[in-house]
Amino acid sequence: MPFRLSLYRAADGLGPMHTWESEHRQSLGVRNDVKAALDQVLQGLRWEESDGLLFASCPFDGEDHACEIWLFGEPAKELLEISVYSWPPAIRAIMSGLDLNGCYAPESGELYYPFQAGERWPNTSDAARG
Repeated sequence: MPFRLSLYRAADGLGPMHTWESEHRQSLGVRNDVKAALDQVLQGLRWEESDGLLFASCPFDGEDHACEIWLFGEPAKELLEISVYSWPPAIRAIMSGLDLNGCYAPESGELYYPFQAGERWPNTSDAARG
């Protein structure tokens, strides 16, 4: 898993975020509500907070730190995305549980398609093609 992904909700067909001329991501709710929703979707999240950053890790499919999550902002701040470092199965669980439809790699500028991927990400260019 060589990359961090941003998960979000937006209208379909917009393409990668770096091509947008304006903000299209929809609010996911305030940070504490997003945290509570994630706790319902993924069992065993271990949360830590520091300077407006909420970080969680959890086991998934037998791996101890198979999923890492970052929520940026104060407890009452509206969030537009969830930053995740994980394999496709955990990302599919988050996206399904929170009704998200966008999966973007900021470092490469590519969209990823976890519902079309297998259990592991193939090489970077194949995963982004969808």
